[in-house]
Amino acid sequence: MLDNFQFIFKVLFFISTLMWAGNILLFRSERQIIVNPVLFIIASVLVVLPDANILVFGMEADDIRNTLYICYYLIVIWGLIITRRKTDLF
Repeated sequence: MLDNFQFIFKVLFFISTLMWAGNILLFRSERQIIVNPVLFIIASVLVVLPDANILVFGMEADDIRNTLYICYYLIVIWGLIITRRKTDLF
């Protein structure tokens, strides 16, 4: 059952990464300076996590991986919202 979630998370990760890349190309914003490094760090941790379900920092690797995927999606959605919002008050 967890393997099905992993596949769904990987597909959503790919789609959200493409959405964020398109956002970077279309909308240049100073807020992207905050979001991009966070996304890079999460993606790099996802790459180096072991495939086996072993304990890492006292937690299972699958739990850490699922949490990082969900954080990545939430940050991308938040980033899409804040970069498209107008900052003009008048």
